[in-house]
Amino acid sequence: MKNLKTDWDVITVGGSVSGLLAAKGIAEAGFTVQVLEEDLEIGIPERCDGLVSMKCLETIGIAPTNQIIQNIIKRATLYSPSGLTIELDASRQKVLVLNRSQFDRELAKMASRSGVDIKVENRVTKKMEKDGKVQVESKSDVYTAKWVINATGCSSLPKRKMTLQAAKFEVFGNWFDSDRVEIYFDQMKSPGYFIWVIPISSDTAKVGIAGNGFNQFKILDKFIASKKGAVVKKTAAQIVVGGPIENFISGRIVSVGDAAGQAKPTTGGGIYSGGVGGMLAGKYLGESLSSGDPSKVKEYERAWRNLFSKEFGLLFQVRRILERLDNDNIDKMFKVASTSDILTKISLESDFDYHSLALLKVLGLKNIFQIANIATGDKLESLRSLLRLSK
Repeated sequence: MKNLKTDWDVITVGGSVSGLLAAKGIAEAGFTVQVLEEDLEIGIPERCDGLVSMKCLETIGIAPTNQIIQNIIKRATLYSPSGLTIELDASRQKVLVLNRSQFDRELAKMASRSGVDIKVENRVTKKMEKDGKVQVESKSDVYTAKWVINATGCSSLPKRKMTLQAAKFEVFGNWFDSDRVEIYFDQMKSPGYFIWVIPISSDTAKVGIAGNGFNQFKILDKFIASKKGAVVKKTAAQIVVGGPIENFISGRIVSVGDAAGQAKPTTGGGIYSGGVGGMLAGKYLGESLSSGDPSKVKEYERAWRNLFSKEFGLLFQVRRILERLDNDNIDKMFKVASTSDILTKISLESDFDYHSLALLKVLGLKNIFQIANIATGDKLESLRSLLRLSK
């Protein structure tokens, strides 16, 4: 017989970034919060490769300690299929590589200090609304709460529509520089996506590929072999690229982070946007519980969309364009974007957390026009869709 555990104000299902931040905010408002995490420990397995800006850490409220920061990125090189390169200076943007396990554990400590109760190895099997509350069942227990935060990641999303399968390796090698990210575009190897190399030291890097309909591990094995690298760890994962779901709130269940599609449609990165989602959900759920007005929770979704809708809309258009390009057109786009003036402006003016809006402004009308035509063959339609989102 399952144990009945009642009287929680909020139950958060999932103990990663967005769920922990939401739980922390609610507990700080004076309410009881239970976090249920299915894995054996917080932060394991690592959810993503952890490339973020310093602004992200400042927003979330975590100090950039040596335990959390694995590396600092100052440069990026993008490679076209034929070997053309775009070199970017990222030193002004303060881009960091996180130790994701330590990062998540620090968030768990912060949440716990705020009064959040955390249980690991506690997989939720059922959620059901009943009599103005939500009943949550795990293998051994039944919980009831006024609200549930759904922070289960991409497991609750429609797979083919919203996610890509990814292979992620940890690699020893000497072909990369310790302060430079590398991105390889090639539609024959990674259709609709790219291979990434994120160094964490002078001889160790996180290397990955994502996509559907091909063997990601086989392609990445060949890539590493061509670089004469040594693979020391392999991980399968899913990344969210479908953009935000239609409704973040369904009854008394509030979705945050990847479960709400709050990850960039181009890269799948969601620590900043999903973290902000968790913080906003915590803020407005706390206000709703304080006032007794359930409608206040709706402010969470409104606030998040005000912050990210334009950027995500643009990123979704960029993703659609990338999926339609062949290798010849990718090379053409590299040639358009490779003028020294454009690259200097991108390095000086772009924002890591809102890079697409900044990029459009830097490229200017003439170059956007050329790129849109290369990508789709329809200058007017493509130009309208891109510029509408940049205003």
